[in-house]
Amino acid sequence: MQDKDTSPSQEAPPGGARERGLSAAKAGVKFGRNYARYLSRRATGTDRTAARQEMHTRNAEDLFSELSKLRGTALKMAQGLSMEPGFLPEQFSDILARAQYNVPAMGPALVHRLVTQALGAPPEEVFAEFSNHAVAAASLGQVHPARLKDGTPVVVKVQYPNVRESIDSDLRLVRGIAGRFVDKEAVDPYLEEVRDLMMEETDYRIEGANMEEFARRFEGTQVVTPRWIEALTTERVLTMTRMEGQHLKEWLEEGPSQAQRDHYGQLLWDVIHEQVVGASLRVHADAHPGNFLFRADGRLGLLDFGCIKTFPVAFRDGLVGLYHARMANDTEALLRSYTDLEMLPVDIDEEGRTYLLEVLDTLGAIIESLYRPDHYDFGQGQLLEQFQAIIPQITGREAYKHRRPVGSRHFVFVNRLLAGMLSILTQLGARIDTRRAKDLLQGVGSEAA
Repeated sequence: MQDKDTSPSQEAPPGGARERGLSAAKAGVKFGRNYARYLSRRATGTDRTAARQEMHTRNAEDLFSELSKLRGTALKMAQGLSMEPGFLPEQFSDILARAQYNVPAMGPALVHRLVTQALGAPPEEVFAEFSNHAVAAASLGQVHPARLKDGTPVVVKVQYPNVRESIDSDLRLVRGIAGRFVDKEAVDPYLEEVRDLMMEETDYRIEGANMEEFARRFEGTQVVTPRWIEALTTERVLTMTRMEGQHLKEWLEEGPSQAQRDHYGQLLWDVIHEQVVGASLRVHADAHPGNFLFRADGRLGLLDFGCIKTFPVAFRDGLVGLYHARMANDTEALLRSYTDLEMLPVDIDEEGRTYLLEVLDTLGAIIESLYRPDHYDFGQGQLLEQFQAIIPQITGREAYKHRRPVGSRHFVFVNRLLAGMLSILTQLGARIDTRRAKDLLQGVGSEAA
């Protein structure tokens, strides 16, 4: 059975570097027009705040429109930006958050062709049922409900064309933009880290194997994952068992009780800490709201196993050692940790060192405030305001003088994981018992050892 899809759709995203560069340039032109409109309205006496908000909204809509056409690495980065607490105007965060759940889907004809090419037969022959209507469409692919011939309900993730081929050109574009603010060569290790994991993420066979690994790790817990259907999976089409549940936004719209918010918040908090201290050193690093399901049975569903980060043991232990040094107020251990984790370069000048230590101390104090009490209330905490307060310090004129990214390249995905977790917990307004996480961290890390 195959149903008809009459919803708005999009064909294959552009794959060439030139086409993708033109799309990015188009967004820049629109930004310029929006800024000119803002200046014009301000000159005529329009309320500045209202004019600025309108400009941000227009810019965010235009950016999302262009990124939706590009998909791939470009849209993936929009997901990350939408979760960074306080780093973007509210209008940008709200609009770019669409990348976490839904973007315009591919047309039925293209989906049919891609599935046929990947599985060697049309979807109506491979499956007992296959819906042309995508139930979710995001940065790398879209998901279609189906049913196996034995009756098992499944979903089929179909990768957009040109995604893998566009990774390098997208990252070159990012490198060019980053070069306006930092030394281009210094940013290369971070982009290489992103590239390596993106290449893995575009191979759905790797994702299927990751899914099975985490299913075994969470067996018997309150975290549940889909199961991989290996026989119907290729590099660019992934079949897995269907899992019921609601995404964060729709779940919150039903008005859950504080107890329910606390329950799921605690599950999320604990499962992330369990992964960080785990012996496998492997962490699900894509903690955006679209990858979690809030289930009627009280269990937390975990989706999308393409972005799995394996930490070197020295980095993981150093990271937890940084936590121990901070909690113990041990200045000497803290400085050693900063150096070991490449957060404080040994060859930096005194002015740069003073600046970096101030930033690191401010950020460290924010993170530390989560762990000091035995209970933390994300509904009453000032987390977002604290991050907003530090923005001028890390993006303003003083930051521009120190055009050098710092920190191990592995922080790329630590920051992504942390931002995602804090964003979800803040939206939940969850009250968290931090004691189990602190027990898990105890004894792990260079300083504890």
